[in-house]
This record gives sequence, structure tokens and C-alpha cells, in this order.
Amino acid sequence: MNDTRSDFHILLIEDTRADAQIIERALCEGDVSHRLTVIPDGRHALDYLFSMRDESVPTDREPDLILLDLNLPGIDGCQVLKRIKNDPLLRMIPVVILTTSNREEDILQTYQAGANTYIPKPAEYSSYRELVATLRNYWVDTALKVPRHLRRTLSTNAG
Repeated sequence: MNDTRSDFHILLIEDTRADAQIIERALCEGDVSHRLTVIPDGRHALDYLFSMRDESVPTDREPDLILLDLNLPGIDGCQVLKRIKNDPLLRMIPVVILTTSNREEDILQTYQAGANTYIPKPAEYSSYRELVATLRNYWVDTALKVPRHLRRTLSTNAG
């Protein structure tokens, strides 16, 4: 697990180290103030996310955005997404599918499971930089999200 510091916390669930490094580089070069946590598989991602139910875990461990690859070893990205969106605490965290798959079945299945956005991975690095700029413009500068400190209160009342 890799962790860099800032206020906007991005959880990247990506098993391909080169892709994770490209995304991290694009985030840094794209001037996105962020803290990035990279987890390489579905099982560890779910362990990390579900550990936030523990009241002793600081709320700053909770991501503001999840970037999720579908093609993960073991528990695949769609299964991870379903578990996230079926949990009262986690369902409030936006999930962006970032994958190589352009299959209509994957697109349909992930939107049905609650994905907020589905984006194919770019083929060229310059396109990653454009993608990061788009993510920043929407998820950091435009969209209003449930503040971290309210998520636990709301999920406790819902669960």
C-alpha cells in the first residue's frame, strides 16, 4: 500500500504497478492536490475500506474518491464495487471505474452496481493527463460530496 499526503484522498485499486505509477505521475503533474493510497487487489481493498467501520479509525483514512480497475486478481472490481455500494458507509464514496475493458456488459453491470462513472484507460500518457484534469475539474472543483465527518453519522442512522 502506497500513501502520499494531502487533503483530497484518492483510493486507487489497481493491480498493474505500471498503471498505478502512470496515474500517480499524472496526478502530480496535473497539479491535483491529493493524497493517494494504492491497493493492488480486491481483497485488500475491501479489508481497508471495511476497517473504517471501526470508530477508532480516523476519518481521514476514508477516501473522497475511489478509482477502481475491473480486472483484479481474486475478487474482481465488479464484486468490490457491489460490496462498496451495498454498505451504508461506503456507498456515499464516489467510485470511478478506470479499466481497459470497453465491453458493453461490463459497462452495464458496473452502472447497475452503482458506479458513478466508467472511463476506459487511455492508451497514451498525454490522455492520462487530460483524464486527471477532468477528474480534478469534476470531483475536486465542482461536485459536492458528503463530508467525511458526516458519513459515519449517516451510515449509523441508516444501518
